[in-house]
Amino acid sequence: MVMIRVASLPGAGCVMGIMLLILSGCSTANLNSPERRQDFKPLGGDVSIQQLQGEVLQTMDPLGRYQKHSAMEVTGTDVWESTIIRWLTPLDENTQQFHARLGLSRQQIEFTFLNGEKKGQTIGFDGKSYERTGTRKRHRKSASISLYLGPLQCYLEWHQTLMRHPALTLVGTTEINTIPYRVVYATQGPPTRDLAEYDQYLIYINTRTNRIDYVEFTLRKLSRSYRGVVHYRDYKQVQGMLMPFWIGIGSDLAGPDFDHYFVIDHIEFSGLD
Repeated sequence: MVMIRVASLPGAGCVMGIMLLILSGCSTANLNSPERRQDFKPLGGDVSIQQLQGEVLQTMDPLGRYQKHSAMEVTGTDVWESTIIRWLTPLDENTQQFHARLGLSRQQIEFTFLNGEKKGQTIGFDGKSYERTGTRKRHRKSASISLYLGPLQCYLEWHQTLMRHPALTLVGTTEINTIPYRVVYATQGPPTRDLAEYDQYLIYINTRTNRIDYVEFTLRKLSRSYRGVVHYRDYKQVQGMLMPFWIGIGSDLAGPDFDHYFVIDHIEFSGLD
């Protein structure tokens, strides 16, 4: 995924200017337009959204534990295929090892670098970007931190949170790499509000497993025209919940190319109510 960073790198201002021209020169991405809905086959009426929601949550979190936890810790590696795009993030390695601590049900993520020049340093985002030294948290404006950590928390949670949304719409079916999917639409805001204000999501549910394999999304804070795709693979059981241990970020549902991907080594939940 494309990130924006104002950095003292050779040519960084030029790269950022080009990226902004590309991103701002297009119309607002709309995942729920009549034209987009034509990409999906009509439903056969065999399942309701309520039934599908129940089946997915029963597969992903059969004991209903996710919402009872207050924190999640993740250790892994963020692998970048594009050095130029990675320059616009807080990372200084194409293969960045990390430890992340997430506050569930709220915007809160801290990210500690485990290798590279920033090894041992911690950055965070709680609605505002900050750096942490010991117990001291110093907020500072940083587009690179907020536009990296804000989406990262989403990527690590969407497979568990999006199908809990109170207003879901079952829009149709499709096939990706010979696998059939049911497609569900969700949005952050009411449909009567300005399209450019709220993010949209298309959730692709594997009909063979009832797992979420892809989430197509907009990122209005980056650009009204931006559209990306999260790929979820290598699901494993963690404390009674299914969690993906491979997460890819790109722009294509079917293709093999990614801007970057996460290989997860360890996930642990804490703060069970």
